[in-house]
Amino acid sequence: MKHTSGAAALAAACLTPQTALAQASPPSSPSDVSASIAVGSDYVWRGLTQTGGKPAAFVTVTATRGGFYVGAGTENVDFAGISQEYDLWGGYAFTAGDTTVDLGLSFYGYVNAPANIDTLEAKLALTRTRGKLTYGSAAYYTPNYFGSGQDALYLEANGAWQFSDRLAGSAAVGVQTISSLDDYVTWNAGLSYALSKRLKLDLRYHDTDGYPEGSARGAALLTYAF
Repeated sequence: MKHTSGAAALAAACLTPQTALAQASPPSSPSDVSASIAVGSDYVWRGLTQTGGKPAAFVTVTATRGGFYVGAGTENVDFAGISQEYDLWGGYAFTAGDTTVDLGLSFYGYVNAPANIDTLEAKLALTRTRGKLTYGSAAYYTPNYFGSGQDALYLEANGAWQFSDRLAGSAAVGVQTISSLDDYVTWNAGLSYALSKRLKLDLRYHDTDGYPEGSARGAALLTYAF
């Protein structure tokens, strides 16, 4: 999700879907099925913890054919009496010149939620690669932000640098705007290291511009890809 506070998650202000895993890039091969399991010290989404600073476990599967992709995932959360989130996503990625264009939809659902906060969000992402540098931008839009009835737009700029075959660094800064509600800025930066061909460790710092429950925090994520 994506709650901003436990109370807000249940009212007109139920403000709180890619999880970090849910919105990962689709596989690059012409036809493929991939899956992953991960454990993290926290589940942080756009600068806001979804587990109250407690550990989280993630499971995802993605299938792709040509530029089309679909996927599903689930992870634990801890807010407003909700303990489980599930995510569905799909889209189409293609190359225009030296830019990869990704058009997609993501659905965020919550098991046994005391109010309907399920959300559908549209995405447009642009990515370029120059040697060891990959950089891009993305826009995410929903007309009903987690049951609040509010339009919301999230804009992000991001970049990554491949230091070696195993070590990479990345960072992103984004602005979440919600009609009739306070906007906020969030950013993160971290390092990822491939412990093996399938196992990767990511260490990341997250922060916001003082938004509730968005205080500075570090998070570790260990991912095994099938």
